Parts: sequence; structure tokens; C-alpha cells
Amino acid sequence: MGNGVQLEIKQLTKRFGSKSVLKGLNLKIQKGQFVAIVGKSGCGKSTLLRHIAALETPTGGKIIQNGVTLGKTNDLVRFMFQEDRLLPWLSIIENVGVGLGLKDQWQHASQEALKQVGLEDYENEWPSVLSGGQRQRVALARALVANPRLLLFDEPLGALDALTRMEMQELIEKLWLDQRYTSILVTHDISEAIVLADRVILLEEGSVKLDIAIDLPRPRQRSSVEFVNYEKLVLSHVLNKKEGINEVSEIVNQKETESALSKYSV
Repeated sequence: MGNGVQLEIKQLTKRFGSKSVLKGLNLKIQKGQFVAIVGKSGCGKSTLLRHIAALETPTGGKIIQNGVTLGKTNDLVRFMFQEDRLLPWLSIIENVGVGLGLKDQWQHASQEALKQVGLEDYENEWPSVLSGGQRQRVALARALVANPRLLLFDEPLGALDALTRMEMQELIEKLWLDQRYTSILVTHDISEAIVLADRVILLEEGSVKLDIAIDLPRPRQRSSVEFVNYEKLVLSHVLNKKEGINEVSEIVNQKETESALSKYSV
């Protein structure tokens, strides 16, 4: 599936002094899959992303990417952070070109990336004239300009207003559907996770507590009963509400069963 990378995380452990942040974490992600990772602050979400990007050295375990154990660098990955991290002394097109080191025909590639995010008319502007949403579009273009096979998102939409956030979610989904790189999104917004992801993974104290496939057609309808049930299920696990988990799990499991049976109906 897709043009992305396949990841297998085996017994990944990370300690900072006496504090264990990741505790023997195991996870498999298929090529071209969109995975959202949720969980309370301090559960290890961003630490996991940094290991996948080879920005951290594990205390134990390993990450296998396309069949090869990940080393000290990961040339197939690009990262999008909560802050846009644009350089104020560079023009918009130059900020995008930073993703290519401002080398190797970077101008044409940067223009194409700006078209993808709808900012082709802003290439000669400065970051200071852009809105928060536009700045994040530039950050997305900078990540895309190198044609990544793995794109990591660490709360990139957290500082945006609600409407701009929804517009960015639609853009991220559209570009992912077009290019099918592997995407991993860290977010505190459960609705955002269900809108975008094929799978939602809940981390708790450095381990996987929940791993659920989102069996909904795209684009996702936030007001649908099925969407709300997935939202309730994940939230119940986050908050450890057993009654909610049991009630909504039955509904979700019934839907998944009906979906599986429909494939064999005449």
C-alpha cells in the first residue's frame, strides 16, 4: 500500500536517568498508512516520533524501516512541528527550499510544493506577512518538497483556530491521499485523529494501550453516529472509563463485524 515506508518497532525502550518514557514498545506500521498517536501529556508520544526520525538514541530495542535497522540518521523522513520554524530573513520560497538545502534545482521544486498547499502567489513574500495557518502551509510545503516517504507530524495544528485547523486537516488528508507516504500524527485532539487516521494508537505510560482501525469512508463525517462512537471509545480509554469502553466497544465491534460480513454477501 502506498509509496511510504514500512516500520516495525521492537521492544523500544527509552530512559532519561531513572525515568522510563518508553517501555518495551512494539508496533508495526504498513507502507502508506496514516497513523494517529494520542495520549496524555508525558506518555511518550513525541519521544516515539523523535526515535522514528533518528533524533534520539534508544536505551533498548530497535526500529526496522523497510527491513533495515534504523541507524543514526533517517533520510526518508521529514518532520512537521507545532511551531512553523520559518526563518524570518528568508522569503517564502527560500524557506521551502531549505527542505532541499537550497540546492539541486530547489527553486522549481519549491514552487511546485507551494502550489500543492495553495500558496504559489506568496513565494516572494516574507514570513511576517502570513497568518498562522499560512505559515503552517509553508512548513508543510517545506516538508513535502523533498518527496518524503515518511512524514511525521508533532501537534502541527495545535496553535490554530478551529476553522483554520479544519482547513489544514482537509489539506493534509488530500495531499496524503494523492501521494500515499506513510504518515504518523501526534495529537491531543481525538476528533482530529479520527478524521485523518487509518489507525488510532493510544499510548499510556510508554506502552500501547489501544490500537484501533478506523473503519469509516473518507472524507469523514464528524456528525455521523459511527464517528461519534469511535470518538467516545478512544476518549473512554484515555480517561479509563470502563463503562464507556464496554458500551461503545460493542457498537464499534458490531459495525466492524457487519463490514466484514458485507464483503462476502451476494
